Amino acid sequence: MLCGMTTVEELFESAMDARRAARNTIAVAVGEARAAGWSWDRISAALGGTPNGETLRRNYGATDWLSQVGRSRAADGPGQGTARAHP
Repeated sequence: MLCGMTTVEELFESAMDARRAARNTIAVAVGEARAAGWSWDRISAALGGTPNGETLRRNYGATDWLSQVGRSRAADGPGQGTARAHP
């Protein structure tokens, strides 16, 4: 036992919870920065250079792309931007 009544398992569980919260917070921050037009390298610099811009793009790029597609389709209006079969 460490720290009084805290077990090692409890410490690991707490560390995993903190890591999960940090990862979620970074994901939200990256999404907001991309929506504001920030480059991957600028986001990386704001995070202290780690992870680098390329790693951010690989990890969060699909989400960024999907949100851009959603915005462009919303701008097209209902029924626009979707493939339709012509008889």
